[in-house]
Amino acid sequence: MNKKSLLEKSQLVALIKAALLGRMAEADASIVSAKEARDGDTKSSAGDKYETGREMMQMEMDKAAMQLQSAQKLLHELEKIDLTKSGADITSGSLVTTSKEIFFVAIGFGKILFEGNEVFVISPASPLGSNLLHKQAGSSFSFQGIDRKILSVQ
Repeated sequence: MNKKSLLEKSQLVALIKAALLGRMAEADASIVSAKEARDGDTKSSAGDKYETGREMMQMEMDKAAMQLQSAQKLLHELEKIDLTKSGADITSGSLVTTSKEIFFVAIGFGKILFEGNEVFVISPASPLGSNLLHKQAGSSFSFQGIDRKILSVQ
């Protein structure tokens, strides 16, 4: 693997980490906000309304806690990927350019803009990720009825 492709992948991973940390900060802020709203909700003569409001805030806290946990798990998985592994076969950590898209086989993150290009960050366990695994540059494959050719693997 050349230094340029390692640097590019390192920069891509740094961008994904920053996005995950942003998701975590948003989830933390949502938890704090919902907790404050729940705890600040004073009981009125309309008892049911009070309980409904508190329950809604608790549900918001639970949802944000799940989002936080999910982002933490993705960050942990991303940090375990060895970017220095190189080879012709697509594995976890491969940056794959096809005739249609660019994929980074790593975690189930979604689309991210990197150096002016849309990069789809996909899990190797996803249907598309498992379809790509162990293929090489020059190979062709079809996914969801669309034919693609693998142009490069970094």
